[in-house]
Amino acid sequence: MLRFVKLGGEQYLGLFVLGLVLFLLQELPYIVMPLIHLSSNPVMTMTEKAPVLNIIEKALMFGCVGVMLLLVRSDAKWFSLSTPKEILCFTVAMVALAGNFIGWGFYYTGHQNLVLIVVLLCAFVPVFYGFIGLWRGNWALAALSAAALIVHPLHVWINLRS
Repeated sequence: MLRFVKLGGEQYLGLFVLGLVLFLLQELPYIVMPLIHLSSNPVMTMTEKAPVLNIIEKALMFGCVGVMLLLVRSDAKWFSLSTPKEILCFTVAMVALAGNFIGWGFYYTGHQNLVLIVVLLCAFVPVFYGFIGLWRGNWALAALSAAALIVHPLHVWINLRS
């Protein structure tokens, strides 16, 4: 946990190194996608039908990553599961990540229906970030994730529905 500049209260501009690992882990399905030859790839080839929602979605999701990596609390440890709240929030985040990976497994094997994509590939990502935020006491991340939980699945649903 690196802290650079105090922003106010207990918050610092810093670097949550484990957050970078968690981000890369969440991005793993996109990292390996070029190695998998899909006959159909609607997530990567969808037509943009809601450009304003696209901008809002990108701002929220980039905001989630940025806030997760750069906003740290003064009392934060590199890794902690010392309270029931921390255990619960970290567990829910990992379950959301596992659900997302299961969704990608279905997607890569050709099971690409709209509900699966919206729930497992889209909704589980902001849930993952939100519970990382709750685990870390990063309320800005939790709030951005709550907004992203509405916008991200809605945007993809609009783009992929027939």
